[in-house]
Amino acid sequence: MMSNIEEEIQKAQEERDEERRKHFQLLDQLEAEKVEENSKLQLALTARDAALSESQMVGREIGKLQQQLKSTNAALEDQVPWNDIQLVLDQAHGDLVSTTTRFWNTVDALQNKRLASYLPGSGFIHADWPEQGGVATQGHDFPLGFSESNVPLLDQQEPSAIKQNGSLEG
Repeated sequence: MMSNIEEEIQKAQEERDEERRKHFQLLDQLEAEKVEENSKLQLALTARDAALSESQMVGREIGKLQQQLKSTNAALEDQVPWNDIQLVLDQAHGDLVSTTTRFWNTVDALQNKRLASYLPGSGFIHADWPEQGGVATQGHDFPLGFSESNVPLLDQQEPSAIKQNGSLEG
């Protein structure tokens, strides 16, 4: 009988040793999982801290940009929009072109009038034009029937100073 009891004890000890071994394996496995989970937790905490730090930095940057925007808006408050300026500039340009055109037309008319005074039959007496038959005094040109005060004071140029295209050289 002893042998049966001894066998049962032996069997019970083996079962107990097997259970212990399984529990130790389970305990080792749980310990490994705990280390792995702690490692994941550390990574998550580090990532959270980095995200929090970056969030604070972005918040400060947003604050700075909002301040710059307010400052810029305050500076631009009294500024005129480009579209309004462009309309005024276009109008001023048109006026300037018109005035310049009138100026040069007036200059051309005065030059043409002056150049025409060198032609025979213009009402001026020229000593070098014998066909006019008038008498010139001291190289001056006098309009017929006009006093000297009516003659415009223009820069006197000789007919030889006329370019081929009809404008004055100068």
